Amino acid sequence: MKKEQVIFLLCAIFTTIAIVGIGISISLGSILVFSLSIITATICCGVGFSLRKKLAQESSN
Repeated sequence: MKKEQVIFLLCAIFTTIAIVGIGISISLGSILVFSLSIITATICCGVGFSLRKKLAQESSN
């Protein structure tokens, strides 16, 4: 597995865990965990998309 694939896999795993955390926090009624999960999911998705864009630009050059 290439280094880029491992990074994308980790981003996907962390995003999935954060989304599960959102569901758990809603069921528990925890605003703090909900907020942290939303922030974590947003950051992980943003990192994944920015890396994908960077790799696409490098491969086109």
